[in-house]
Amino acid sequence: MPMDMGTGMKTRPNWLAATTGVLCYCVVGPVMGQDSGSLITPIASPSGENVPGAATVPNLGVQGATASDETSAPRAWTIVPRIGLTETLTDNINLSSTNQQSGLISELSPGIRIDARTARLKMFLDYQLNGIFYSTGENGNQTQSALNAFGTLEAIDNWLFVDFSGQISQQVINPFGQQSASNVYDTGNTTQTQTYAVSPYIRGQLGGSADYFLRYNAAYTNSGSGDISNVTLSQWLGQIRGNTRFQNLNWAIDGSQQNTNYSQVGFLPEQDYDDTRIRAVLSYRLFPDFRLSGSGGWESNNYQSRDNESQGTYGAGFDWTPTERTQATGFWEHRFFGTGWNVLLSHRFPLSAIRYTDTKEVSLIPNQLTNTGLGTVYDQYFQIFASLIPDPVNRDTYVRNLLNNAGIAPNAQAINNYLTNRPQVQRNQQLSLVFYGSRNSITFLAARSNSQPLTRAPNGLDSIVSEAGIVDQRGYTVSFSHRLTQLTGLNLLASRQKNKSGLTGEIDNSTLTWYQVGISTRLGAKTAGALNARHQDFNGSELTTTPYKENALIASVVMVF
Repeated sequence: MPMDMGTGMKTRPNWLAATTGVLCYCVVGPVMGQDSGSLITPIASPSGENVPGAATVPNLGVQGATASDETSAPRAWTIVPRIGLTETLTDNINLSSTNQQSGLISELSPGIRIDARTARLKMFLDYQLNGIFYSTGENGNQTQSALNAFGTLEAIDNWLFVDFSGQISQQVINPFGQQSASNVYDTGNTTQTQTYAVSPYIRGQLGGSADYFLRYNAAYTNSGSGDISNVTLSQWLGQIRGNTRFQNLNWAIDGSQQNTNYSQVGFLPEQDYDDTRIRAVLSYRLFPDFRLSGSGGWESNNYQSRDNESQGTYGAGFDWTPTERTQATGFWEHRFFGTGWNVLLSHRFPLSAIRYTDTKEVSLIPNQLTNTGLGTVYDQYFQIFASLIPDPVNRDTYVRNLLNNAGIAPNAQAINNYLTNRPQVQRNQQLSLVFYGSRNSITFLAARSNSQPLTRAPNGLDSIVSEAGIVDQRGYTVSFSHRLTQLTGLNLLASRQKNKSGLTGEIDNSTLTWYQVGISTRLGAKTAGALNARHQDFNGSELTTTPYKENALIASVVMVF
């Protein structure tokens, strides 16, 4: 849909993947359960908000003046160190179908969270180092890092800004290889991936009659695997928009120039992709809450040939916001790969919320690496609570505490994506339903992703890879939380994902199903704990992986300083 590039920090930064429509929203990341990322994070919940689970979120009171303290202003800087310990007793430590062996997996997880709320800087950084130790089995002891950070610096008053982000996470390599609900198991099918991005931009007015915006995006992704390319992205974005002599008619002209480099991996040659777009958009407000828009433009890229190919683009859409609780938007555009679109339907009832998104676009970098705000369970909640908790730092602290209290890692997914060596066309559909009250909350997440390689084959031939490269992924997650006491909550969770490839879905397939039940509570002023039981069942194609079943009991405790 028509772009609004001047985001600031009112919503979670999605500048790298959403500002031009060049990158797409996609569903990504491994499904996580009660592992090192799901220790109860000691952060306060906002008071007076009718949001799910607010009564069950332990408030360890470590952030000083927070959103729950209405009598004093928030601190400019907050630094909260913590340390956690998780013990996992499993009956299948090797995730084997023939040689099941019981064992104990210990995780020691020091971490730190930094929040900044100064006049010019709004940011948060959460880092955790997980040391994982195995009592028996074939796994070797290992360490894993987890980082999630984003922020905005206002370098020059109301003109020059700098967005930045960083993420370190464990990512699935092969969607049909062995997978698990927790990162503590060595499946041989995950890699630690790092992405860092910086985006300076300026915005202002031209003679009081038009607004201008210019942004430069730079991002680097290190896949951490010798089989997967590292990705470097460089992008320029620009936009001018204004009014006309007709009160309800507005116009905008936007353009982008982008280069994406996939580094050489094994026998694959290094790949460079260039993408240039320019577009004019007209929008007309028929009613105060309803607007129609149309676009026409031109694009040039080398996704499907050695040389750049050009063609025209055109599209149309609508934007309807009858109330502050309801939003319906859609934009469809004819592109070089066919028809792309971006649809959003959402409504918030007094005690429930529903959100549906459907997008089809070019995918260059998985969105869990670029903080687009739609991939993980964390991102779903982050979007749902945007109108309830506008400040992104307050919202982040609340959402993390809510998910962790339910025994769900912030990077839990409805479905897994996987790392790739070239661009794809992806269609992603996501549905989230949340029902909540003073003691109970129910969350349902469903997602489907259909991916097809877009570019010429790695051997450099001028051909698009075969239809067998299509991967279809579907996932469902249901969670229930019940407040037993003011400090203790009961949590239940069920999740299922199925991956299929090829035109018929019979070439490769994999299915991961897991269930979890547990309780979480505050053990002291600065200590929280959780006890969970989990069952997981994985089945896959005989060509690619080994099925297994596993039961585990997980106890965790975290202390802040």
